[in-house]
Amino acid sequence: MARRGHGFLMAALIGCIGLGAAAVRADDQRVGDFYRGKQIRIVIGSSPGGTYDIYSRLISKHMGRFIAGNPAMLVQSRAGAGGLIAANTIYNSEPRDGTVIGSFGETFPLRQAMGAPGIQFDSAKYQWIGSAINTAIACVARTDSALASFQDMVDGKPFTVGTMAPGSTIYDTPAIINAAFNLPWKLVRGFEGVANIVNATEAKEVDGYCASWLAMLTTGRHLQLMDAGLIKPVVIMGDKTPDHPRLKQVAALEGLAKTDEARQLLRAMHAPSQITNPYMVHPAVPRERVAALRRAFTMTFADGEFLADAKKSRQEFTPSSGEQVTQIVQAIMNTPPAVLAKMKKILVQ
Repeated sequence: MARRGHGFLMAALIGCIGLGAAAVRADDQRVGDFYRGKQIRIVIGSSPGGTYDIYSRLISKHMGRFIAGNPAMLVQSRAGAGGLIAANTIYNSEPRDGTVIGSFGETFPLRQAMGAPGIQFDSAKYQWIGSAINTAIACVARTDSALASFQDMVDGKPFTVGTMAPGSTIYDTPAIINAAFNLPWKLVRGFEGVANIVNATEAKEVDGYCASWLAMLTTGRHLQLMDAGLIKPVVIMGDKTPDHPRLKQVAALEGLAKTDEARQLLRAMHAPSQITNPYMVHPAVPRERVAALRRAFTMTFADGEFLADAKKSRQEFTPSSGEQVTQIVQAIMNTPPAVLAKMKKILVQ
């Protein structure tokens, strides 16, 4: 069942109440005049079939009802470079009027802070609409692989991990785990989406992968493979293992780090998971349109029809508001320079 995130909803509602009624009416009229008869594209940075596609299609089905002018909404995939192509294009080439919403890797603010190459945008200037998930990244392994527990990791048993390009959570997380614990994991890059990595795991082309734990429980074929006994979770990011029956005996990695440096690396890598599946618009989008999109995003996740659709398709959400996402992005970009320098050596290739 979909979860609404009470703090997220309450903060957003208080923000709406704080606006003067007259100002809201004036802004809504301008917003409605602009959006009426138009179409909003949600441009995702991965291929169809993954959470960016699934979540965005569900959001686009309902969110337009809560935007003045009731614009139509559709999802457009622009996969490549772990989402970097979409992020750069939205910042530099797409319309800057609020008719394009982006959704791509939550690790990009961290990679920007590290000074990673290829980034042609400023995460601090993007106007964040919200995010769908606050979770932790878990790594799963085939049950017939050599890796079955954290101790197997420490013992140096081989593990081939399917990943996307650097810059995606799917690549960056196992790369940081590998470095923090000095492991012999082999990271196989080049997959365009998580759905392709799941298929490769089932076909024994790779031993496993790392992805959002909540997504594993609700989207794609992760749960089917777990139910069939083909894969199992072996580790999870964060300082505490979530209370879930499938995670009994699964280690939370931050608490197992042997050095302060390793712990700081893991903590910095975990931060983006709090804003998994984020949504943003260009810095030049007018203030009232940004406010309207943020309110519509909030109202969508509280809407009965949306929640019924989410339940029907077994989707769960732990949303954050645009303001909350903005705060986390700022915190990520203020990560201590020494930690960023170490992460850059690991992740920037």
